Amino acid sequence: MEHLTATPNEEGVEILKQGLFEKIKKFELVDDNNESYYVATVHSVYFDSNGVLTISALVPKDKHFDKWNKWINILTDDNKIIANIETPAIQFVMNVGGEQTIKLTVSGSAGEVIFKKDDYMTTGEYEGLVLPTIEALTTKVFNLETTLIKKGIIDV
Repeated sequence: MEHLTATPNEEGVEILKQGLFEKIKKFELVDDNNESYYVATVHSVYFDSNGVLTISALVPKDKHFDKWNKWINILTDDNKIIANIETPAIQFVMNVGGEQTIKLTVSGSAGEVIFKKDDYMTTGEYEGLVLPTIEALTTKVFNLETTLIKKGIIDV
């Protein structure tokens, strides 16, 4: 699964409508009995290159969870649920987990970083923020070079 898509609940929509994206601070894993078994700070919250609010949640690969995961909840700093994301039945056992990229359906400014926990960039952040810019610039340079060659200004 490339990323999870989520629709905020009513309270979540109100928080997001007010532009309170910085309130998104935590995520929790919930099992098939609707019991929370892991809560942590999200790694980052940002608007990707398409303007989609994206949350990067890191599930530790060095922990062995024996519960079957059913939901990932996105929480505010005061533990209000913004969105419940149903996941396929999975056990986050040792060496399973890693970055969970969640896309929330709200609008915003592409490339805007709302919250970042660590200094490093995850693969999801790179693919959502940096790679599209590099691809666009590379295409422009290629097109410019092609035009200059056709006009005889430069040769290869």
